[in-house]
Amino acid sequence: MKRYLLIFALALGAHAAMVESNKPRLIKIVYRHMASEIPADSWAVQPRTLYIGGGTYSRLEEAPDPEQHIHGLIITSEPDVWMINLFGRRGQHIIDPGPTFVTHHNIMGAEAPKELWALEFGKEVEFLQNHHAAPAEAKVIEGQQCDASEYGLAPYRIVLYVRSDTHTPFQLDIFKDDSAYSSVRYLSYETGIAFDAALFRPPADVTMTEAKGGSR
Repeated sequence: MKRYLLIFALALGAHAAMVESNKPRLIKIVYRHMASEIPADSWAVQPRTLYIGGGTYSRLEEAPDPEQHIHGLIITSEPDVWMINLFGRRGQHIIDPGPTFVTHHNIMGAEAPKELWALEFGKEVEFLQNHHAAPAEAKVIEGQQCDASEYGLAPYRIVLYVRSDTHTPFQLDIFKDDSAYSSVRYLSYETGIAFDAALFRPPADVTMTEAKGGSR
């Protein structure tokens, strides 16, 4: 009997390992937005931490905003979405109605041409490559040597600077009508991180309510 129990336990362990291995590797990005009209001491320029697991998993950790009494945490494990305010430990559970269950991390807003909606966190280099971006002048940004490429779709122009050593994004500059529009500074950019299921579950001590209608 002990032998069969051991074989059963080993089989369960092998199955669990196989299931875990099917989970996507994670991308972890720490970034902040920059724009001339945003005050340097504003909450809007504080760093955010984003975890991306394929098209199914996402976790966005925002900095606290004491003035608005909001400390945002958004977790997605399609089709489930949890929008949480860590001030007060309360949140809302939303069910993605589908029909596709893919989470996106758009860098540009809905006012941009639809083609630029494919410019997403975690896919910056891929976007520039797929759009046959032209080489741009290399640049040293805050002591970091960067290579650059750019792509234009009127009235916008996108310039991506990647670290020359790691080839990961370091800064993304967006121009509109040839004027600086906004920028993203990547404080860190890690890929190939082992999947951690705990990142994509709401904290146990947060009181959740169901969104009206159960969809977004």
